Amino acid sequence: MARAKAMTFDELMEYARQNYAKGGDGVFECWDKHTFDDYVKEYGAITKTKARQIFRLYKETMDDEMGW
Repeated sequence: MARAKAMTFDELMEYARQNYAKGGDGVFECWDKHTFDDYVKEYGAITKTKARQIFRLYKETMDDEMGW
């Protein structure tokens, strides 16, 4: 089975922009290269699957805060 491709910072930012309303806004607006590098160092490479999990977490957190 092929291993999922690790995303670069620029690829993650573009993917976050494309998924802005699905939680990508939290990454697009708040992450910088340093945050990305720290995440990868701590948790490993970010794939599209992992990015969607991060977006979902941001969206769920925001929805909870907004009472939705």
